[in-house]
Amino acid sequence: MKKIILLMGLLFVISFRADAQYYRYGVKAGGGFSKAVGSDAPSDQINHLAGIHGAFVFAYEFASRLSVQPELHFSRKGFTYDNYTLDRTDGTALTGDLRLDYIELPLMIKLQKAALFVEAGPYMGYLLNVGNEVNIVSTDPTPDPPIVIGREDFSRDNFNSFDAGYAVGGGLMLESGFFLNVRHTGSLRPFPKQDLSQRNLVWQLSIGYMLPARRPGNW
Repeated sequence: MKKIILLMGLLFVISFRADAQYYRYGVKAGGGFSKAVGSDAPSDQINHLAGIHGAFVFAYEFASRLSVQPELHFSRKGFTYDNYTLDRTDGTALTGDLRLDYIELPLMIKLQKAALFVEAGPYMGYLLNVGNEVNIVSTDPTPDPPIVIGREDFSRDNFNSFDAGYAVGGGLMLESGFFLNVRHTGSLRPFPKQDLSQRNLVWQLSIGYMLPARRPGNW
């Protein structure tokens, strides 16, 4: 965690001290899907969950075709329990959607050639809200459909407030300022407070618009 904070701080210093050619800023939004991964997130009991995201974007070119791009990001992550029974010995399972809403600060290094670009960098996130639609169902015996016997009351207190990880992606930037971006992000630390290894894994597709390029000093 400390290494990621130091790396992000170093990239910010480099971006604002270097001899930049221009800066741009804009917005983007889109959708995607996420899930939990880890030794206690079996793929047959944890499914993907669709989510939305949006961001304010600032791009600062400090070398030819190379720029640093900090963003202020809202991202909805989470997953779907599909008869999740791990560590449950009472004949019950969890089913339903668990949504985790984050404010994130990605800091991307972007390399662009003509209209194509690739990007990579770290991100930090803060958990804003937990949306809980998780039910407890009976598995002994296994009825069809499952019998709901209660709700699993998840809240922010069950999850770590801070997240950190990596982001990689690419896309297409048009001369008009419109762009298409595909990005993959992965958390490097578990999100539950209890002794679980579950981490967020996300794929996102977004469209956006960047205002025309400006040179430093022309604010």
